[in-house]
Amino acid sequence: MPETPDQTYIEALGADLAQQNLNALVLAQNGNNQLGQPHPNNPELRIWNGNVLALGHQNPRRITAPTNNVLPATMRVAAAYHWHARLIDGTWTRCTPNANGATPITVTLAEAR
Repeated sequence: MPETPDQTYIEALGADLAQQNLNALVLAQNGNNQLGQPHPNNPELRIWNGNVLALGHQNPRRITAPTNNVLPATMRVAAAYHWHARLIDGTWTRCTPNANGATPITVTLAEAR
């Protein structure tokens, strides 16, 4: 009968990664190096580099309606994408999903109506 490998190490790595992701999300929302600024009209949304976003991977349809509600009447959401960002030397930068400290975000891109 084949021997079952010990999964403890893999489970510990998974738990560590989950904690790092949670820490990155907390950092993105709090402290001196927040990812963008909270939107004044909707606390669930943030403004980063001129785009409205939500932290975490949101359903793009779910974020489109509230974003349209806070945009000026002359603008609308053209698309929503899942991206990742991480904090490098005090600046949030777009990165790959597997980068150390990657924080999932859902970014909306607006266009004129």
